[in-house]
Amino acid sequence: MAIIPDPWLMFLHAIPFGLTMLMLHFVLFKPMIGYLGDRDKAIVGSREDAKRLQEKAEEKLAEYETALANARAEVSAVRAAARAQAMEEREAAVTVARKDAEGKLAAALVEIQAAAQVAAKELQPISSNLADDISSQVLAEAHVA
Repeated sequence: MAIIPDPWLMFLHAIPFGLTMLMLHFVLFKPMIGYLGDRDKAIVGSREDAKRLQEKAEEKLAEYETALANARAEVSAVRAAARAQAMEEREAAVTVARKDAEGKLAAALVEIQAAAQVAAKELQPISSNLADDISSQVLAEAHVA
């Protein structure tokens, strides 16, 4: 039993092994390495595309938020203007109603005063007659007693 193998036998075994490795390199390893490289490039490219799309989405979101804030500010301004206009219209209507009420009140006071004067004139003779009747009855009773 020899510790050192036969070189000729090793050479004969190395030829099929070398040919097999050469065939595997061209048939399996080279296409597989190419495929894995292309896959890595596609993954990196997809990540870059996704990053760019994410940045674009963030920009659009910022634009939409800005537009929304502007629209809210505009709506608030329109509401404030409408509220101010409504308050002005209300104040004008209240002023007109007050003037109308004051006019009606003044007319009613004049009418009441006129009616009071007429009533006073009508009641004056009646009260004089009544006073005379009462005093004569009191005096008549005082004579009787």
